Amino acid sequence: MMPDDDDMSDSMRHALEEVAHMGTRGLTAVPVKPTLEMLTAGADAGKVSIGTVMRIYAAMLQAAD
Repeated sequence: MMPDDDDMSDSMRHALEEVAHMGTRGLTAVPVKPTLEMLTAGADAGKVSIGTVMRIYAAMLQAAD
């Protein structure tokens, strides 16, 4: 249950508005450290090692900064 708007700080209200608009801008939130399931899926899809997937993932996050 979300608190009433009157109970939220301006900072919290702004943060929630930004999160709500992420999808319309084609963005999503991902963990800084991928889960084992994410690494395994990447390794399987790319036919590479989990270490390679981790390096690719880290490079992609760094490029997005």
